[in-house]
Amino acid sequence: MNSPPHTVPPPPKNLWFHGLIMLILVLLVNLAQTVLGICAILQFFWMLFTNNRNAGIAWFGQGIAHWLAVTARFLTGESDERPFPWTSWSGPHTD
Repeated sequence: MNSPPHTVPPPPKNLWFHGLIMLILVLLVNLAQTVLGICAILQFFWMLFTNNRNAGIAWFGQGIAHWLAVTARFLTGESDERPFPWTSWSGPHTD
């Protein structure tokens, strides 16, 4: 199978500042994982006692998932788009 070549942007001009942002984001990713775990526990107990899903928790979880995806692309060098808090929080997209 032939896959199309993947283009990677050139290195950032201020590499040290970029590295500082990466360090901050790694810490925020760990915090986001903790918050996501708490949301999962809350959603489980919500479903256990009500037999329904909490739409607010589900929507918030989608927002965290989107942020983690954008952050992962930045941290791995696939994109120079800085995630929240350097840009506005963009929640889950509805199709």
